[in-house]
Amino acid sequence: MAYVALEKLINLHDGYRKVVRVDGQEMLLIQHEGERYLFNRLCPHADMPLDDASILGLELTCPWHLIRFSLISGKPKNAACPGMKLQTLVYEGNSVGVDSGVGSDL
Repeated sequence: MAYVALEKLINLHDGYRKVVRVDGQEMLLIQHEGERYLFNRLCPHADMPLDDASILGLELTCPWHLIRFSLISGKPKNAACPGMKLQTLVYEGNSVGVDSGVGSDL
């Protein structure tokens, strides 16, 4: 596994959102209440983008069908559908990224 930088720490702030590509998949990197999360960009319910999903507390709500997901576990809160795939973030130097088999650094 190789470290792949996704963003420089200096650019992150609450409300930050960026679509990144990890191992060929689009993921959404966000910062909310000082914590950073990385998960699949598309809702597992109907493959709709979560770019404009609202966040309240530790729950992300899909803007298309109002399904709520835990930012901690990725599990749906109010529907019988698959959970979001979360990815573990890694910090190296002045950046945040992932351990990945494919990708390029910043």
